[in-house]
Amino acid sequence: MGRWSYSSRSTVEESKAITTKFLKKNNYFTGGVKRGEISWSFKGNKTGSVSIIVSPVKGDEYVRFQYMQTDMDTKVATKMDYKVRLTWTPCYFGGIRWWFICPQVVNAHACGKRVGSLYLEGKRFGCRHCYNLTYASSQESHKYDGLFRKIGFTIQEARLAFPGV
Repeated sequence: MGRWSYSSRSTVEESKAITTKFLKKNNYFTGGVKRGEISWSFKGNKTGSVSIIVSPVKGDEYVRFQYMQTDMDTKVATKMDYKVRLTWTPCYFGGIRWWFICPQVVNAHACGKRVGSLYLEGKRFGCRHCYNLTYASSQESHKYDGLFRKIGFTIQEARLAFPGV
């Protein structure tokens, strides 16, 4: 069941994110330690970047994040430099799947969840559970989805034809 469209929860789609899928696609997990930079933009304007060092070396698997975090109220910049552990699981048909171990501490407890995506909502990267993020689709009402299917609309067509429903 969907949430009301006026939910105040932030969504994963609005957040700066890094995924193990992106790292694998860009060959960060092959060979030894690799460096790179990830940038985010909105309407062509750069909104942030982070330098990464990825170590897939057995027994020392991590991603190291380095970036400047500016407090929006005080405008004071803080240099951030920390590691997030990586782990992997074997796939049924060969190969492995990489995961982040969420480094966030919530209510004095380390999260430690094995996740494929980390989000930068606070000062440090963390999983969507720690930042209470939701998906945009779960904030939409699906009240009329069945009706639209019956009259031959796809859900995407119905939302374009009847915005706000």
